[in-house]
Order: sequence, then structure tokens, then C-alpha cells
Amino acid sequence: LMPTEGKTVAELDLDDEHITAGIEDTLQEAARRLLSVPGGILIVLSDDAKVRGVIGYKQLLMAIDKEIDTKSAKCGEYMEMDFLEIRLTDDISDVLEKIRQRSPQAVVAVDNNGDFSGYFSPSDYQQSRKIVRSLKNLKL
Repeated sequence: LMPTEGKTVAELDLDDEHITAGIEDTLQEAARRLLSVPGGILIVLSDDAKVRGVIGYKQLLMAIDKEIDTKSAKCGEYMEMDFLEIRLTDDISDVLEKIRQRSPQAVVAVDNNGDFSGYFSPSDYQQSRKIVRSLKNLKL
């Protein structure tokens, strides 16, 4: 018999579709890294592995549009702060509810120390919705 408690974020594979950069990395470096992950997002971390922001194609294109020198501009200056931090121990259905309420640009998972441990991608979101639906159907 399956356990009746909900599934947690830790059970998802959060390794896909993201890469990390440091706050001091240049936008040029950010662009290079983003190119290696089609449709992905760049998670900007502090030196102690805390999530500080995210950079997607939109932020890069806006910087280029403003003719910013991407060789000297830092990720920390152009990252987007609209991200939702979730814990690996969070219940998936709670996470889906938070995402619905806030519609953040990105959702990142952190461990108990608040250190970055994965990116909750749109495909993880789809997978989570399926899990929650099947749990409901099983009346667990």
C-alpha cells in the first residue's frame, strides 16, 4: 500500500534545465551558460550557495537592448528577484498552491540549510500536477 501522506519535492528530479552562475560573473558568461541549456534558466548564487536571483533570456535581451557592456556587467546587477524558494521537504500539493498564488518567474528548491539544491522547472510542475492528480484519484 502506498503511504497516505503527500509526495515531497525531494522525490522529483530537479537536475534538469538549469545552470548556476555567481553574482560576480559577467552577463557574457551568463549568456554562454544559458546557451548550453535550451529553454533553461540561470540560477544566480552567492558564494555560500544561497539563491540570490535568476536570469532568463528576457533579462539578457533587456540588457543587450540597453546596450550594456556584457563583458563587464555582473549577473548580480541584472538578475530577476521574482523567484519562489521551496524546501525539499515541502509537500508537492502545497508547492503547487504557492506557485498558483504567486506565479513566480522561477521556483528553486533549497535544502534545510537554505542552500540551493535544484530548479523546479515547468516540466517538474507538470509532473507534480500529475502526481497530485493520481493521489487524489486513489483517494490517498
